[in-house]
Amino acid sequence: KMRVIKKTIEQTTEHYNLISEYETKFELQNDVEKGLSSIFLISQNIPLKSVSDFFSGENFSMIECFEELEASYHLIKYGFYKQSMISLRTSLEIGLLSIYWSILGKESVEFKQWLSSKFDTPYKSKEFWEKIKSNENIKLFDEEFSLIEEIKEFGLSDFVHTKGIWYSNFGEFQRKLKGQDKFENYQEWLTNFKDIVRILEVLHLLRFPTLNIRFSTDYLLSKFGTFDSIPQFGSGFGNEMDNLSTFIPKNQLTLIHDIANSDEEVIEIKKWINELPELTKEEIRNKIIDNQKRNIQSCGFESWSSNLEIYDSRINSNMIQNLRKWAISKNFMTIENIIKTHKKSRG
Repeated sequence: KMRVIKKTIEQTTEHYNLISEYETKFELQNDVEKGLSSIFLISQNIPLKSVSDFFSGENFSMIECFEELEASYHLIKYGFYKQSMISLRTSLEIGLLSIYWSILGKESVEFKQWLSSKFDTPYKSKEFWEKIKSNENIKLFDEEFSLIEEIKEFGLSDFVHTKGIWYSNFGEFQRKLKGQDKFENYQEWLTNFKDIVRILEVLHLLRFPTLNIRFSTDYLLSKFGTFDSIPQFGSGFGNEMDNLSTFIPKNQLTLIHDIANSDEEVIEIKKWINELPELTKEEIRNKIIDNQKRNIQSCGFESWSSNLEIYDSRINSNMIQNLRKWAISKNFMTIENIIKTHKKSRG
């Protein structure tokens, strides 16, 4: 039996390598990485009001949005043009749901039923858009920049529904005849990718004004000592959050910032953090050590010491030496030691 294969592993790998070379030549990968980072950071920094919010599923939509964008990126690089566009469209749809559900409320029956796959995804009806625009910040921005109309006119759904040859897998040959090569396909993908990231950035910065707060990482560490001590107030860990406005034009960003700066919660958080006393070097050192003791207790000193870069770049040789002595005294050198120690204490 003979099996027809139109896209071989060799062809897709060659396509991937050519696109990678193209990205390097024109420095395009940086835009992709910034866009993906932005969506991921939004998914991790949707403001939480209580411990139960960690398990509410409120950030599920943006986590899935990130997954779709990342899948779309790999698909376009391997030459799956139509599928990459479908994943882009899906990422926009699920990203919009993040705003919709946040306005409707994570406690609503509709959201809980949808999250547990018992309720259909809401159709983008007139009621859907009215719910989105019921947020005063989004409504104000939309009146100035017609964002909702831009979203409605986004044309990628033609790939989802295979609107004839030009939006099909079969149409790849016709696109080549028309002169649209793999690099033009990629450029079209990148334009759509950046537009989707921008739209979702704008909506989330408006819906969650605290995402606009900017404190440098060093400043936050001077107030709280360690990354783990920085409270989740909807503004991430500092410098990384600049990614959230990579593709937003200055005039739009100015309006977003004006809206955020007049928000009562934003004003309160800024005042609270600015008025916190700065920690001394000794206090910061003690906080780092206490924090690392907890990490060592969970995995053992040997495992901890071989992965220092993931914990804190400020850990120095003196701290390591002191923590090693402490781990030996507590019998925390390996995870096996820790388990035995716990068993003894229970017995």
